[in-house]
Amino acid sequence: MQTETYHPVQATGMYAEVILPLAVSKPYTYSIPEELLTQVRSGMRVEVQFGGNKLYAGVVLKTHDQAPSHKVKPILSLIDNEPIINECTLKFWQWLADYYACSLGEVMEAALPANLKLASERRLMLSPMYDDNFIGLDDKEYMIAEALSIQETISIDDVRKILNLKSVFHVIKRLLDKKVIYLYEEMSEKYKPKKIACVRLAEPYHSDRQKLQHAFEICSRAIRQTEALLAFVQADREQEFVRRQDIYKKAKADSTVLKAMEKKGIFELFEKEVSRLGGYEEELLEIPELADQQVRALSEIHDHFKEKNVVLLHGVTGSGKTRVYIELIEAAIKRGEQVLYLLPEVALTTQIISRLQKVFGDEIAVYHHRISNNERVELWMSVRQFEHGSSSESKGKVAANCILGARSGLFLPYTNLGLVIVDEEHDTSYKQHDPAPRYNGRDAAIYLAHLHGAKVLLGTATPSIESFKNAKAGKYGLVEMPERFGGIELPEIVIVDAKQEAKERKLQSHFTSVLLEELKAALERGEQAILFQNRRGYAPTLRCTTCDWHSECVHCDVSLTYHKFRQTLQCHYCGYTQQVTSKCPACGGIDLKLHGFGTQKIEDELKIYLPEANIGRMDYDAVRTKDAHARIINDFEEKRLDILVGTQMVTKGLDFENVSIVGVLSADSLLQFPDFRSGERGFQLITQVAGRAGRKNKQGKVIVQAMNTTHPVLREIFDHDFPTFYEREIKERKAFLYPPFSRLIKVTLKHKKPDVLNRGGQAFVKVLRGKLGKRVLGPSVPPVGRVRSYYLLDILIKMELNPKLWKLSKDTIRDATQYMQKEAGFSTVRVNTDVDPV
Repeated sequence: MQTETYHPVQATGMYAEVILPLAVSKPYTYSIPEELLTQVRSGMRVEVQFGGNKLYAGVVLKTHDQAPSHKVKPILSLIDNEPIINECTLKFWQWLADYYACSLGEVMEAALPANLKLASERRLMLSPMYDDNFIGLDDKEYMIAEALSIQETISIDDVRKILNLKSVFHVIKRLLDKKVIYLYEEMSEKYKPKKIACVRLAEPYHSDRQKLQHAFEICSRAIRQTEALLAFVQADREQEFVRRQDIYKKAKADSTVLKAMEKKGIFELFEKEVSRLGGYEEELLEIPELADQQVRALSEIHDHFKEKNVVLLHGVTGSGKTRVYIELIEAAIKRGEQVLYLLPEVALTTQIISRLQKVFGDEIAVYHHRISNNERVELWMSVRQFEHGSSSESKGKVAANCILGARSGLFLPYTNLGLVIVDEEHDTSYKQHDPAPRYNGRDAAIYLAHLHGAKVLLGTATPSIESFKNAKAGKYGLVEMPERFGGIELPEIVIVDAKQEAKERKLQSHFTSVLLEELKAALERGEQAILFQNRRGYAPTLRCTTCDWHSECVHCDVSLTYHKFRQTLQCHYCGYTQQVTSKCPACGGIDLKLHGFGTQKIEDELKIYLPEANIGRMDYDAVRTKDAHARIINDFEEKRLDILVGTQMVTKGLDFENVSIVGVLSADSLLQFPDFRSGERGFQLITQVAGRAGRKNKQGKVIVQAMNTTHPVLREIFDHDFPTFYEREIKERKAFLYPPFSRLIKVTLKHKKPDVLNRGGQAFVKVLRGKLGKRVLGPSVPPVGRVRSYYLLDILIKMELNPKLWKLSKDTIRDATQYMQKEAGFSTVRVNTDVDPV
């Protein structure tokens, strides 16, 4: 086996650097066997061994003739006939790995659709030393041995089915010990193309339809066969291909009829591979005329694009930015270019895809984690096969010109990308948190566009501080749209003092009298409302009033949130759940009370005060299924719901023409978070949710409830004054040297034992401080100090805007990780590096 595992280095003199789907520090070198020498190219998947006999599907990064100093294994087989990843995409992967301080394998794992990652599967085979003597085997062992005597190999899943057991490894181990079987690894393809059962005329009838009369004569005595042939002739005139199911329905026949006609040489039965990507079949709509503000904005964008690659479009909510996007997309498609339209949330794609499909039809395709794995593979291949605007078909797959999706859309293998639109560019949902690569979708989109020579449009009503500073400094072009479409006024902002209302006993549950009166008035006028509370569940804490015990997660240092509809307490970090207790487990008291409120409680209690209203909820719990987003949005659009209660999902870009009232139930929780960006996030979230009010026909009203009404951010929101907010915020950032005047890297260390974590953290920080000095802050315990049974320590590196220092910091993190895990002996401490944390 040794001579088969290792390939002589001198065999061909050619080697391949292969990216493995593992967190290894660099690509692994393999020799290219002579029979594959002319076939292996960058971007192809290959089957290789790594870590003993484990098989992996890796991606070839490059080929070369530089012999490594160590023994190399050979590439076992070539999975693809042509590269599935192009050079530009591989360069993008390399940049992500370098910039975000992770491995290429982690980028590959995030980038490739699940069904393009071939899995290594363990299979069983009878041992050559076994003589088919079943003596000494128990019943379960006998069943497996018998199955292997009938068929050469079986999988472990097959063993589970044969024995009807979930755990079968104890049986397999006994068979291994008795030398009845041995195990081996085999690569298995996950992607299965969709095939449908079809029927067509056999020769000579297929090429000479004049001879069909003879076919009718052959089956003249069989009425069902004659009807089936007539049904086929009719369907064949109307359809590109005829499904067997069509014949079954039209002729009221079954499979025996078609098989009999196949035997007579009339029909040929076959399976046709078709795309899972659904086409748009409705009539396309005419694009409405541009308003003067939109014409001016387009003209300025085009002017900026002559000199700059990135333009920031700062348009107030409801100003018609999407109409500007449509114009730019249409122009790019006419030039034969691909367009990437990024949105921060999957929830937004539902409404936007509907609007864009009515204009562009099949030119638009959607890509995000909620579509099936097989659909993602087909869209990947469709994008890769795109050729300068042609709609050439390959196995029924039509190349879409415009891809609409969340941040994962960045990883598709574009061949002619001309325009990238990043809608709601300020949104923190563009940031990937776990697992690595912990990239920012907006920043990665700008670099991807740079690789392709494409233009980038960043659109938002509330620009991020970093983007607006870049625009003010001239790095980006800046285009303003200060007015709402159709001359509608920006919503009236009413800030209500919830503390004062509580003193005057006007506060009813969590609703001020002002909010309830406005909701009642809106319902009487037949209008709709949105209520925003950035906490899901019913109540965040169950507490004993006697001893002050409160429910906590057993795996995390957080309170369990009460979910009324399931009658459970749930951890929003690890998913742990437990039933609600009627007695305090600490003192045995029965006076347990719920503290705080989430979206479920708002929905529940609002029904008491507004019993006639139809109330819906849009949060993570309500949209777990694939079509839940679309269903809730459609119900609200069709006015089957009067009030929509939601988390930040309801703040992002949704367009409802009948919403006149928006309520923000707790502005304080947004503005008092211990983070230097809390003011920015609070301004963005409240302004965005406020923008859902009064988008058509009339001015809307926004009720903002707060305990501290003197907060400067609330004053700036009240005045719709982004410039003042920006100037105040940028001065504070400069004074305390926070981004964009410095760069941040956050390193999180994890371990299940706090003493091991603390000692490992000291060893880690020792190396960092040796090269970076006072730029290293920490280690410190984060607000949530334990998650999923792992204790956490945060280390923050805060450095000047110096590219050399930036590179040194990431190199030092790698050195510190190696020192801590190998030399200091803390190999079990996990290290997560977050570059540009948000």
